[in-house]
Amino acid sequence: MKYIIKNSDLFLNGKLIREGSEIELSEEQTKGIEDFLIPLTIQSHSALDAESDSKSHPEPVVGSANEKETKSKSKGNKK
Repeated sequence: MKYIIKNSDLFLNGKLIREGSEIELSEEQTKGIEDFLIPLTIQSHSALDAESDSKSHPEPVVGSANEKETKSKSKGNKK
């Protein structure tokens, strides 16, 4: 089964596998490292793609804290 490595790099079979890498392992090979693996299925792969899309296209920020602060200060000065 295929997995994505999460939360750490892993050293398996004499090789360093970087976090975020996709790897194919047998059920026996996953014993003891389950907390560092995300099973890769068509559904979970699509969810990861959707998550990365939302991160790469953040919602636009309208205004800034300074603008709001300036507006609120000027309201108190009107007579």
